[in-house]
Amino acid sequence: MAENQPSLTLDSQVARSAGGAHWLSNKGIVKLNAILCLSLISSYATGYDGSMMNGLQSLTTWQEFFNHPGPEDLAILNAIQNIGQLAAIPFCAMFCDRFGRRPALVVGAAIMLLGVGLQGGAHNTGMFIAARGILGFGLALNITAAPLLIMELAFPSQRAPMVSIYNTLWGLGALSAAWITYGTFRINSTWAWRIPSILQALSSILQMGLCFLIDESPRWLIAQERDAEAEKLLVKYHANGDSSSSFVTVEMEEIRTAIRMENEAMKSTSYLSFFKTRGNRHRFFIILAVGFFSQWSGNGLISYYLTLILNSIGYRDQETQTLINALLTVWGLLWGTVFSLLVNRIPRRTMFLASTLGSLATYIVWTALEATYEMSTDLNADGTGGPQGVARGVLAMIFLFNFFFTAGWGTLQVTYVVEILPFNLRARGLVLYNLFVACALIFNQYANPIGVTNSGWKYYITYDVWLAFEAIVVYFLFVETGKLSLEETALVLDGQEAGDKLVGEVLRNTDKAMNVTEVTEAKI
Repeated sequence: MAENQPSLTLDSQVARSAGGAHWLSNKGIVKLNAILCLSLISSYATGYDGSMMNGLQSLTTWQEFFNHPGPEDLAILNAIQNIGQLAAIPFCAMFCDRFGRRPALVVGAAIMLLGVGLQGGAHNTGMFIAARGILGFGLALNITAAPLLIMELAFPSQRAPMVSIYNTLWGLGALSAAWITYGTFRINSTWAWRIPSILQALSSILQMGLCFLIDESPRWLIAQERDAEAEKLLVKYHANGDSSSSFVTVEMEEIRTAIRMENEAMKSTSYLSFFKTRGNRHRFFIILAVGFFSQWSGNGLISYYLTLILNSIGYRDQETQTLINALLTVWGLLWGTVFSLLVNRIPRRTMFLASTLGSLATYIVWTALEATYEMSTDLNADGTGGPQGVARGVLAMIFLFNFFFTAGWGTLQVTYVVEILPFNLRARGLVLYNLFVACALIFNQYANPIGVTNSGWKYYITYDVWLAFEAIVVYFLFVETGKLSLEETALVLDGQEAGDKLVGEVLRNTDKAMNVTEVTEAKI
């Protein structure tokens, strides 16, 4: 930003003055973060599903029960969950904006619980497919509400790390499913796959059982003219119960002002609002890019079809496959956690660019090694017999790719989307993001198994080219949002005039001008 650009009076100052672990001495923030864990586990459910389906494909009992599904059958078994999400997407933003973030989270968990129950008790392929469709419908509502609630309720300096941890907990779900599947593959009955299916209900059970602990978004409450309730929440959690807190006064006024200005600028908000101004069009294309790039960066092969990759390099034993899947999830969770804790220290664009370029370099080497293995003269018809050193090299590239992908796309995708959106477009923008993710996944889940099976190593070239295209788009399209408040980010996308107006409104409507840095340091 330009040197004379005004800084908003709250979040950016908090982010700069609230460092380290000072918040641990504030009981209100500690309690708030504990409560937000119930929203964080929504991402756990998504990760669990992908890893579970990866693991189930390696189980002999699952293969036999579903008549050894081929590439096309695997595609529908995986994609139906995303089709269920697509069916729910038209209702998600409306539900979140009309009824609140908290009810959307709980209703989504209830629908997911129904789907998981049917999935675990499936008697045939049709029942399994229907169950996964229902699960996807509930998941769409749940994962729309969860990051909104986290971003709008979390303490200002902790919003980005909390939402990044939310996305990283995909890895915890994947880890749980991978090791559960690794443990149950020895059961010589359908319980080998029914147990992992049933245990997918854990996050929904926790959210429904402890829903009375979940608080509503103060930003949504203010938008509904329930200011007293919103202020009570901010006092309780952000000011540790101090009702005279000047910090809460400024925070309340900043939220009121931002919402009022957004409503004045856009009396009738709809999805068409994304095309009415230059800033909103910029937001739309960023959301489009993040949604598709987060799934089309080659990660779809590992997330859903690791079994096919391992088969292609000679690792066909179900114990070996489930163990590799489990180890890969531990690796991803480790680095996801590390990078989530660093999001306030590394610029967003730097993380995205490093992630994309690192993934590209890894994929090029991976493609070369895969080609070397598949063209080996010693290769058997079932994929075994190739050079073991090259096979181990492919495994190494899978783990290295996972590191680079997690560094940016795995950590920041939800955080970045929420950060660039103003309040009145936040729910709709997140719905668009989920829509693009679902569309990308459906394509992946149909194209990947067929491409890997029919084209072998040549299919990987598609991702080599696509990752290069992603790097160009990120460089020219993405803006920096680090250390900016939710409202301040609008200044970057909508221009200097919008930022000046928002700052002026906040200062005029606050009871007195104050040095917010000193206030926040005192409260933290």
